[in-house]
Amino acid sequence: MKFIKYSIYLMVGLFMLAISACVKDDEKGGRFPELMDAPNMRINVDPGFSTINADDPGSAKIVLDFYSENLDDIEKVDLYADFFDFSENVTTVSRVFLKNVPLSSFSGGVFKGFEVSFNELKTALALGDDEFNGLDQVTIYNETTMKDGRVYPSQVVVDDNTSFTNIGPNILNSSATTSFTTTIPVFVQCPLPDGFATGKYMVEQVSGPEDPFFGNPYRWTPEEVTLTATGPINRSFDGTYLTFDGTAFNFVVTCGNLVVNKTGAGLGCGGAGLSWVQDGNDTYVDDSEFTIHLLDNVDGDCGIPAGEALVLKLTKL
Repeated sequence: MKFIKYSIYLMVGLFMLAISACVKDDEKGGRFPELMDAPNMRINVDPGFSTINADDPGSAKIVLDFYSENLDDIEKVDLYADFFDFSENVTTVSRVFLKNVPLSSFSGGVFKGFEVSFNELKTALALGDDEFNGLDQVTIYNETTMKDGRVYPSQVVVDDNTSFTNIGPNILNSSATTSFTTTIPVFVQCPLPDGFATGKYMVEQVSGPEDPFFGNPYRWTPEEVTLTATGPINRSFDGTYLTFDGTAFNFVVTCGNLVVNKTGAGLGCGGAGLSWVQDGNDTYVDDSEFTIHLLDNVDGDCGIPAGEALVLKLTKL
């Protein structure tokens, strides 16, 4: 018993010594620098100007709205872009500078109606009109530089073996409602008939892993959902994932193909968070039924297996 008691005293003493050392380092301006604000730069895309029409690419433009709560700390906001060729399944143009966002155009932390024309996109990417085909994708990247020189997002190097991105995974995997928007996907779309893939659907998980937390035989609850158009080819429904209702599921439907970008559920266990991504290519004939193949928990959070195959089926009611 004496050994246990003395061990506890020793542990407490070492803990207090560590705290003292940290305080001294802080006082000397050492390893605990003053915390600094991260940038707040949220970007929303106008749903009516969010895609490129494959039949008439030259008429396209992307319209963005910017919101910031700490504009005084920001030096500049630059947009970059790359190009993914769907038919070749590869990024054929690596990231290039696209356009600067003038901070002088903000009023009260808001700048609405910022336009990126198709001519600006194709010039930056050095592509011709005929190279923009159905389901090709331009990804626009936000790079925000603070007045003290910090750049978001960027890699922070700790040592030879450790580095991390200064934008957390919960933000990287989230939607445009987060405080910092990192990427904006812009698809080349084939126009859809009015009302296509909207309305009441039955969603079912037809295969895949069980709920590891609450004992259900599925992760997505079978239920009736409402599929809504959030853009010309963007569709979304709120489902119940791991018993959490109101979980947004977003996908693109156009040119006979379904596309699901990596998406975070907004849930996690302190790590990268629970998220999913498409597993292969999914196609459709009409809007009566959609089958979507996913890899769930692709980042391996919460101590459960990473990248388990999961299939969702949406049936029109």
